[in-house]
Amino acid sequence: MKFAVLGLAIAAVATGAVAQTTIAHQEGQPAKGAFTVGQIEDADVIDSANRKAGEVEHVLLDAAGKPTAIVIEIDRMGPDKKVVVALADVTVAPEPGDPDDHIVRAKLTKAQLEALPDWKG
Repeated sequence: MKFAVLGLAIAAVATGAVAQTTIAHQEGQPAKGAFTVGQIEDADVIDSANRKAGEVEHVLLDAAGKPTAIVIEIDRMGPDKKVVVALADVTVAPEPGDPDDHIVRAKLTKAQLEALPDWKG
């Protein structure tokens, strides 16, 4: 049952967030809570197992211009994979010891992120 619920959650994140196609280009635009697009883009993404999974490639906006998702470029052998994750499924915090850098923590493992559909944006 736990895997079925997780599978549904992953599917909901993937299908709901893929509809967003506009990429945020203003670095000072709010992206999540107190953090801006400029602070989140290129930030390291840490998975739920506390391992580096990749980096934030883009912040995606809905039709009203509100940030709703991020594109994560997953580190792996061969070509990197880009996936979309809803902002509700990540947290953002300044990197310890370097408040100018930020870390994005995903609620999914790297394997679960890799199982998401490719972002073709």
